[in-house]
Amino acid sequence: MLHLKRTSKLILSSFLLCALLPACDKKEEKKDDKVEEKSEADKELEERLAKKKADRAAEEQALADKAAAIKALAVLPAELPKDLEAACAGVATAQDEFMQKHYDGEGLANWNGAKESQLGIIKAGCVKAGSIEVAACQANAMANAPGDYKKDLPDILGACIEAFSGEAAAAPAQ
Repeated sequence: MLHLKRTSKLILSSFLLCALLPACDKKEEKKDDKVEEKSEADKELEERLAKKKADRAAEEQALADKAAAIKALAVLPAELPKDLEAACAGVATAQDEFMQKHYDGEGLANWNGAKESQLGIIKAGCVKAGSIEVAACQANAMANAPGDYKKDLPDILGACIEAFSGEAAAAPAQ
């Protein structure tokens, strides 16, 4: 009787194994289908990531190009002013002209309202810095800056400081 139970268990196990084996094959086929779906999703994800990477690279290149263009603005004019006072007055005048040229509406109204005190601060900071070359460069750079650089005024002024004083400090004409 003991052999009969073992035999019946063995036969039952064999039948179950045979019954489950095709079911396992079907699951594998389904898994293969899912893998294909994932690969399509993976391809879409890879495309999106590649597009984002290309966009980031383009943005970085645009920023690098703009930084190079700003550095190119940092040149001395043909004639330097004779003294520091005249150079600093030129910086103040150039900044006022820059604001008048590139801003309008509320931004320009705000500048015109605070212009007198700002120009005084600009002149005082310029005189304190004590460099005719930096002042002349800043006035020249503001006069030659294109309109799309209107928000980059601190960078423009800073480029002149880097070019002609060797300091990485903030621009005195800010």
